[in-house]
Amino acid sequence: MNDFDLLLAECSWLTQQSVDLAAPRQNWPIDIAGMPVMSRLLSTATVTPVRLDGIDHELLAWGPPSDRRGWLCQPPTHCDDANAPEVLRAVWAATGGIVEHFGAVSDDWWWLNCNDVLTREAAAHSVEQMLGAYEWMWADEGLEIPIKADDYVPVAIEANGNLTLAHRLTGKVVWFAPDHSASDVTVLPGCPEYSLYTFDGATDLTSWIEAGAAQWATP
Repeated sequence: MNDFDLLLAECSWLTQQSVDLAAPRQNWPIDIAGMPVMSRLLSTATVTPVRLDGIDHELLAWGPPSDRRGWLCQPPTHCDDANAPEVLRAVWAATGGIVEHFGAVSDDWWWLNCNDVLTREAAAHSVEQMLGAYEWMWADEGLEIPIKADDYVPVAIEANGNLTLAHRLTGKVVWFAPDHSASDVTVLPGCPEYSLYTFDGATDLTSWIEAGAAQWATP
């Protein structure tokens, strides 16, 4: 089985789309400033260009046949949008972000249940609309939402609606999670349970990406 077959085995819904595969190749060396783990992971990937329903993607894969795993990603893109965090723009120059994945990975992988990770589509998701829909959680506790929606950009969207947000200037990462059972997070000061959290050990976007890459690289 090739890497795309392995992806289809876990993401069968992709069989409903037209597929055009190109020959796989070794990825070129990638060096994202301050992210040695992510850089090494991307640099060692086998890349298979894939067009799904006319839309270009890249399938990045690693490991021996007995332990193969990979990400279906959007292609790298150049971004001059100063409203996007500098770190996120640097990642986009190397990969357009993850939309599917295959293969065994640690159960504590923060990106496991996400539909979009580090994609332009995730970044376009409305933080204001999301926080506004849950403002009652703070109001019931006599609190006010302690962050400004316009200051943050989504970097991951989970299937259950949870969002990971990064501050546009500082890169500080918070997790909006009304539905979760995670233990490695801390409630953001001024917030009720099941609202906004910080990730233990990953306070900013760079460390969050590095942690996600490290979790993926270790089965």
